[in-house]
Amino acid sequence: MKKISLLSFIALIALIVSSCGLGKMVPTNKIALTLENPDLENQGGKVEYVVKGEVPPKFMKKKATIDLQVPVFMNADGSDKTEIKTITLVGEKSKAQGTVIPFKTGGSFKVSGNCFFQDQFENQNIYGLATAKAGKKSFTYSPIKIGEGVSNTVSRLAMNPVLSNFAGNGSYLLYADHNYKPEYETIIGNIFFEVNKADMNWNLKLNKDNNSKQMLENLKYYIFNAFETNRLIQKIVISGWASPEGEESLNQGLSEKRFEQGKKWLEKQIEDWRKDYAKKNKLKLQNVQVPEIAFENNAKGEDWSGFEVAVEKSNIREKNQILNVVRSQTESALREKKIREMTDIYTEIADVILPPLRRAEIAVVFNKNNYTDEEIVKLATADPSKLSANEKMYAAALNSNLNEKETIYLDVITTDDSQNDWRAYNNLGILALNKYVQTADKSRLEAAQNYLDKANAISPNNGQVLNNMGIMYFLDGKKDKSKKAFEAAQKAQLTPIKQDYNLALFKILEGNYAEAQKSMGNSICDYSTALLQLLSKDYAVAKSTIACVQPKDAKAYYLAAIIGARQNNETDLITNLTKAIELDSSYKAQALKDAEFKKFRNNSVFKALIQ
Repeated sequence: MKKISLLSFIALIALIVSSCGLGKMVPTNKIALTLENPDLENQGGKVEYVVKGEVPPKFMKKKATIDLQVPVFMNADGSDKTEIKTITLVGEKSKAQGTVIPFKTGGSFKVSGNCFFQDQFENQNIYGLATAKAGKKSFTYSPIKIGEGVSNTVSRLAMNPVLSNFAGNGSYLLYADHNYKPEYETIIGNIFFEVNKADMNWNLKLNKDNNSKQMLENLKYYIFNAFETNRLIQKIVISGWASPEGEESLNQGLSEKRFEQGKKWLEKQIEDWRKDYAKKNKLKLQNVQVPEIAFENNAKGEDWSGFEVAVEKSNIREKNQILNVVRSQTESALREKKIREMTDIYTEIADVILPPLRRAEIAVVFNKNNYTDEEIVKLATADPSKLSANEKMYAAALNSNLNEKETIYLDVITTDDSQNDWRAYNNLGILALNKYVQTADKSRLEAAQNYLDKANAISPNNGQVLNNMGIMYFLDGKKDKSKKAFEAAQKAQLTPIKQDYNLALFKILEGNYAEAQKSMGNSICDYSTALLQLLSKDYAVAKSTIACVQPKDAKAYYLAAIIGARQNNETDLITNLTKAIELDSSYKAQALKDAEFKKFRNNSVFKALIQ
């Protein structure tokens, strides 16, 4: 007879005693448990599950019961256990309440529901725990493993805000407007010509007119005064015009020649001034320089618009009839023909209306501001005391260097006259947030909050500030505050900002993927859109979306790796996970526990990559 140890003997006796009345139900549990969907995931903070069970024939004793806990999340060693639901299976003669399982035929059952997601679920196995009972006797079976890991990919939702002057359907850090508006003054003079000619004729009646001569003198005075005082001439527009009579192509050429004559005349006046100024100030001519002037050629041929204006202002009794003819004909030749047919009034048109249209109109546009754009940009950093707050804000808008922008805004809030300018605080806040996105430096996030809180205090209920605060809270993990800020930004009294995209991010977190898709639209090359498509199981589209995200950071490569895993594409998984780890080594540890990669945990290449 084979000897057995004392401990083994005691264990055997205990088994026999404990299983008395359970018969062949012990020690082996023959109940089959399966997860209908083995790939459980966190959706809106909850985990939906369906567990199916099969009890074989002649297993369930007629008076026995089985208490079944399923699903149970716990570590492989049985620690850190979370029990979700308990059901009772009962034999057909049991007095207990539960799902009846006949002894002869066996039976099936289903356990479904949801539970709140917990972080540890991601790296835990999923079990069914069963205890059989008969009378006062009971026996607890070994745990039945039915799955492993709950994916928490929704938690990888991220916001990638970009600095912008305009809001769109996305996450934008919005600059406040600089409110700087260049002001211009225009001085006009005319030189008139004979019909079908472009020769300069100062004996022409219109050129000898005192008003016409005074306009040209004023024009010269403003130009020469600008030279002497360094006032900025923005541009000089010379419009060569022909009266609407004769062949249209010839009139176009005529207007071009009149432009050239106007330009030639003006250049001579400027040269004469240089000589006179040099003589008066005892300077060499080469030392008298004038700023480079941009001449704009506005030769447009026949001046039908001027014709209409002149007719409207005239005392011609039939002017409404003339205007109706002009406005009803689309072709220039037909207009002229119809007007010439008005023989009783055409002489008056030819003598009064047409001559002033044959001209070269010289318009000098002066910048009424103190400085050019280039000067404003230079002064903003070299001598900002010379600039107003609006000019400083404008200079910052023109400057592409973010560090110099920050310096300019700091000058605004440290200058007595503008120390409470919300725009500068807002813009400093978004620059700090942008820096935080790039560096993950918490001090920049804290600085952003200080600046934006100040901007909000100075300008409450401002959509731009609230939008930026919503992004700030989101990046800081304060999702409730973020959502409220975005909602407030959308309803703000001052500059409300549409928030479809940003509020869609919260619909993703809530598990409402269909509504999120409607709000986000088809954002191209966008990380969060790719994540939404993945969660909606539209893997091919998600792969295409994440592929074009530029620049691609570690999290984008990691998401591409998850898409590869979902498609069972080992090459995509390994290639993208490798790049993610190269950019951020912390993704090794994340991939090790990530349920998205559970099918590849025994893959030698995958194992080598995450070690």
